[in-house]
Amino acid sequence: METANGDNSRVNYLNLASEKGLGGYDQPFNNVTTFLYDLPFGKGRKFGSNWNKASDLVAGGWRLSAINFSGSGSPVNLTWGPSAQFQVSGAPNYRPNISGNPVMPEGQRTVQRWLNPETVSNPTDPRFPFGNAGRNIVRGPAIHQMNFGLHKDFHITEKFKTEFRMEAFNFLNKTNLGNPNANRSSGGFGTITGLNTPAREIQFALRIAF
Repeated sequence: METANGDNSRVNYLNLASEKGLGGYDQPFNNVTTFLYDLPFGKGRKFGSNWNKASDLVAGGWRLSAINFSGSGSPVNLTWGPSAQFQVSGAPNYRPNISGNPVMPEGQRTVQRWLNPETVSNPTDPRFPFGNAGRNIVRGPAIHQMNFGLHKDFHITEKFKTEFRMEAFNFLNKTNLGNPNANRSSGGFGTITGLNTPAREIQFALRIAF
C-alpha cells in the first residue's frame, strides 16, 4: 500500500471499498505553456535595422520568454491518531468519520479553516478505530505559476559574444498554498501553514563567450 500522505493506516477488511482511492501523486490537470518572442527591434529585424552600434547594443536583439504552469492540487488523506497507550511502536494513523463535505465552502475557505471540523470527526469506540472516510478524498489548492525571461545576445567585437539574461520565477507573485493539515487529532486540523512555491525570485546573468 502507498504510505504517502500519512496513509499508514491498517486495512479495514470489513470495508475494503474504502481502501480504494487516488494515488498521492494524482494530478488530473497539468498544463505547461511556453512561448518565445523576438522583439522586432535591432539589426536584422523589422525595425531598427539601420541603427548604429550603440543603439543596437541598448535596444536591439531582445527576446521574451515565458513558461506558464497550471495544475490540480494534490490529494490529501484525512487521518486521525488514536491513543498510543500499550503500543510497542508508534500508533498508526486511521481515517476518520465524515458526515458531509470535509472541505469548507469556497466562500468561507481560509488558510485558518480550509477543512471543516464540523463534518469530520474521530471514531469514539476504541474497538472500531476505522472511520468511513475513503483514502485521499480531499484535494489541496491548485497551483498556477508563470516564469518570465528577458534575453539578449550581442557582439561587443567580432571575437567577443555576450549573453544577458534576466529570469523571474513566479513572475506574477502568485500565492500557491500548500496542503491543509489533515490530521483530525491535531489542534491545527484544517489549517494551511505552508506554500507550494516560493514568492517571486529574480536573477540576472551575464555570460561572455570568446
